[in-house]
Amino acid sequence: MRLTITLLFLLGLVQANAQNYAVESIPENLRKGSDAVIRKRSIEVEILDEKTANHKEEFVVTIFNKDAVSLGYFYEVYDKLRKIKGININYYDKNGKLLKRVKNHEIQDFSGSDSGELDDSRVKYYEPEPYDFPFTMAYEFEFEYSSTMWFPNFIPSFGQRIGVEYASYKAVVPALYELRYKLFNGLDEPVSTINDKGNKEMLWEIRNLEPFKKEYMSSTLNSMIPHALISPSTFQMEGYSGDMSSWEAYGEWQAKLNKGRDELTDEVKAEISRLVANIDDPREKTRKIYQYMQSNTRYVSIQLGIGGYQPFPAKEVIRTGYGDCKALTNYTYSLLKHAGIKSNYVIIKAGENERDIHVDFPNPRFNHVILAVPFEKDTVWLECTNQLAPFNYLGDFTDDRHALLITDEGKGKIVKTPKYTAEDNLISRTIRVTMDTDGNAQVKAQTDYTGVYYGNLFYLARDGKEDQRKYLLNSIDLPTFDLGDFLIEDNRMGEEPVYTEKINFQVRKFGAASGKRMFISPNILSRLNEAPPKSENRKAELRIQRGQLTVDTVKIQLPEGYRLEFPGEDQDLTTEFGYYKAQYSFDHETNELTYVRHFQLNDGTYAPDRYEDYRSFLRDVVKLDKTKLVLIGST
Repeated sequence: MRLTITLLFLLGLVQANAQNYAVESIPENLRKGSDAVIRKRSIEVEILDEKTANHKEEFVVTIFNKDAVSLGYFYEVYDKLRKIKGININYYDKNGKLLKRVKNHEIQDFSGSDSGELDDSRVKYYEPEPYDFPFTMAYEFEFEYSSTMWFPNFIPSFGQRIGVEYASYKAVVPALYELRYKLFNGLDEPVSTINDKGNKEMLWEIRNLEPFKKEYMSSTLNSMIPHALISPSTFQMEGYSGDMSSWEAYGEWQAKLNKGRDELTDEVKAEISRLVANIDDPREKTRKIYQYMQSNTRYVSIQLGIGGYQPFPAKEVIRTGYGDCKALTNYTYSLLKHAGIKSNYVIIKAGENERDIHVDFPNPRFNHVILAVPFEKDTVWLECTNQLAPFNYLGDFTDDRHALLITDEGKGKIVKTPKYTAEDNLISRTIRVTMDTDGNAQVKAQTDYTGVYYGNLFYLARDGKEDQRKYLLNSIDLPTFDLGDFLIEDNRMGEEPVYTEKINFQVRKFGAASGKRMFISPNILSRLNEAPPKSENRKAELRIQRGQLTVDTVKIQLPEGYRLEFPGEDQDLTTEFGYYKAQYSFDHETNELTYVRHFQLNDGTYAPDRYEDYRSFLRDVVKLDKTKLVLIGST
């Protein structure tokens, strides 16, 4: 018996070392400039029927340095709709010699949810001991899907500075089944064959994909490497069958999940009726109901099976006082419906840096829900998961992207959320400076932030004074200053909320004296300090994600006995990337200098050969922002 076990163990070692995982076997063009090279990544998905599918994956990666060491960790999420099995993990040294065969009991298994979440996801995790670089990790595992709504995409690489030796994706589907896909960046059509069981096999393969380095202000990885999005046509999840071949059909499936979940308790109906009883304006009714929802609920993430797609009933939110984005949006929809106000459930891909969906390829890769309330002249958009968000404010979390709206008829329709333009994303400053004869300055400044800037800052108005002081000390870009009184306000009474900072501070040696002259820089708080880096032989498009506008009006009371030696020279730079204007005026009677600066950047995507023009524009801005004016004393 011992002999048999020993022979089996030795056979396993032979098989483990049979693969050539030696680093020297990696082609030089893949090693050069790489933090890691994916030796093999093979995914096979087999659709068994409308309800079930299997997913097998094999992954081998060689890691060269600490920047890619996380690729050597095993981390896979599973849940009741996606069960994991057959995990095998091995590690090899630079010569391909086996270092470690991971035992099952060494793989951690823990909850995938954070505190305060209702989530049935779990994680299989293994972190290796520190190995000498380079080393290789090889693993394989399987998923058993009990839903056919979601399949992995074919994305050969995980990021920059990663080469790919071989990657493949095989889909095995019933002969008449339509597996939908969308190809990007030159990926070829799959090779299709019929196997001996009469099923269709579709195979994509990629070899020798060289590493790349993400260029400054370029688009995401997926805009550069060959890849494919994969989605089903018909699918099923926990008894709910659907069709994803069109947005209209996918919306019908979501409408089925929402049906009958808008009933309210008699008590809440009475509260809402009293709340809006004396209000005639539907928009104002909507505002009041939104604020009611915010003050009576809290957000809790809920991802329990189909609960990742189906909202809890409105009565459940009333009973518990909490819900996730789906539940709270559905609850707000229900409250508005009782008040006679029509609204629509909207599924969206949220996140500040998330790219827009592909409107020509229906797929389920959304992660959030908001509410649209259409009126005669415009639409109000409600973020129902944030109890502090202003009425009709989306911010950079969900603005300027396509989303799937569920129509009154229970179908899907693609809509676009509002975009915050450069003029919307405004930083407006008024600054008064009083100088003394030693060059010191007392400064009073008010800064108003709107658009996406508002959303990034308004929470500070609820912080304590000490936290606010720490923030201001870190945000004021001056070498030396003494912060005095300040006031931070969140002004949200109107349709466009404004975050305001009112600050008083002293700047020592604001004016640098040299003999009877004194040199000052009128741009106090908005200097652009450095231009973008060089990007020689650039290949990627330049992407300016958001437009922005900064307007500074600075009034400087010159010290007694001093005047401007030379008037400031107005500047006007206009390019397709934006514009810069600086205007100077001097009141001889009051001895006051006024400096007005406008700087706007336009959002957009520009050809690679325009990057140097963009860089040149900002280099000019940096130079002009450093402009100094000369004061001369009377004695």
